[in-house]
Amino acid sequence: MIAGGIFVLSGLAVGNVGAAATVSFALAAVAASFTALTYAEFATVYTVDGGGYAYVAEVFDSDWSYLVGWLLILGYPASAAFYLASFSDWFNRFARPAIALPQALPYWIPGIAVLAVLVGINLIGTAETRTLQIALTGLKVALIGLFLVGGFRAFDADVVATSFATHAAQFEDVALTSALVFITFFGFEAIATSEGEIEAPERTVPRAIFLSIGIVTVLYMFVVVVVVLAINDAGFHAFLAERTSMSSSTAATTFVATHGEVALARAAQYYLGDIGFYVFIGGALLSMISAANATVLAGSRVKLAMADRDHLPEPVDRVDPQSGVPTVAVILTGGLILAFFMFFGVLFGTPSAEAGQSHGLVLGLESLAHLADFMLLAALVFVNGALIWSRRKNPDRERLFRVPAVPWVPMAAVGSNLILLASLELSAVVLGVAAIVVGIGLWFVAID
Repeated sequence: MIAGGIFVLSGLAVGNVGAAATVSFALAAVAASFTALTYAEFATVYTVDGGGYAYVAEVFDSDWSYLVGWLLILGYPASAAFYLASFSDWFNRFARPAIALPQALPYWIPGIAVLAVLVGINLIGTAETRTLQIALTGLKVALIGLFLVGGFRAFDADVVATSFATHAAQFEDVALTSALVFITFFGFEAIATSEGEIEAPERTVPRAIFLSIGIVTVLYMFVVVVVVLAINDAGFHAFLAERTSMSSSTAATTFVATHGEVALARAAQYYLGDIGFYVFIGGALLSMISAANATVLAGSRVKLAMADRDHLPEPVDRVDPQSGVPTVAVILTGGLILAFFMFFGVLFGTPSAEAGQSHGLVLGLESLAHLADFMLLAALVFVNGALIWSRRKNPDRERLFRVPAVPWVPMAAVGSNLILLASLELSAVVLGVAAIVVGIGLWFVAID
């Protein structure tokens, strides 16, 4: 959940609505919590791998649940490809000059190398994957914490209050910004995909879901406050002017809105010195690696769950007897990530002014991000609908956690998911529908 969004979307949100971006993140967290409640209840009923797909399959016991699995087994690799292509871009822009790599080396090689390492670690075992994830998450949170400590040295309540009052009445902009940042909270779904490998999942998974949403919300709000302090700091304006030709608060705000990741890195440099700039870049790179690692794990477990229910070919169900790893599912997930990465990030990318190569971060990867959003949000619609049907189908079933006000809360979740789907770019919707058609075709031709 603490992926590249905290380094890019925080700046974009502040550029849109100033300190009122804290309200945008709070609204997005509430909207995500509607669906999180559904996952928390299902996690106490079905303690199996597969997450949303497994829940829908258990409730409806129909081959149509294959479609939910298809949405997730494409959505997760698309997300991972976006993180890794973003990693390649950041590495090329910020890290490559510092380590003097040969210019002839294609910009996308670092992303492919990281993918190979992540697939390798996931093939070794879940314990190793978990250890890597804990280490990466701890490091990136520590680096973000260092950035916050530096920024809050210049805390001025009047600056924050003035910014909030200026933008608080922009209800439409606050709502649109909330839709923009919603996807940063989606990572809670990945928790449930490995539920069958978690100790005491009935207790652990719901706690993990809500703790993660709470912690991430607080971190985002703190980062928003630091960005607000920076763009209203005359010293920061002068600092930006030296490096980017900015000369006013308005110009600084515009720069943050259009160059969110660079602006935050410059803020880290301003508050913490030159080392702060590289600390921030390091945190961003680590966050992209850890987010990709989480999606490799989650995507492979969805495939394993689908193969268990004969919704994917039998070889995908193969589990290594020593490591307990679904090797075919992990390799297949890595292959899909590579395909998305090359298709959107290289083959159909746009020229990079910095590298003179094609990386697609203006068109290709933006479309990839929206496609991933389409797949994952569409799956959530079915999961929330499944909870309503589950309550009707098995009203007396023991549930250690129960969503209040059913069916209204899951209906609110479905509504928020549909609103976000409607906000996606048309090309992503077209690609998503095309992918669903392909999935249906594969079912009838190769699986059924």
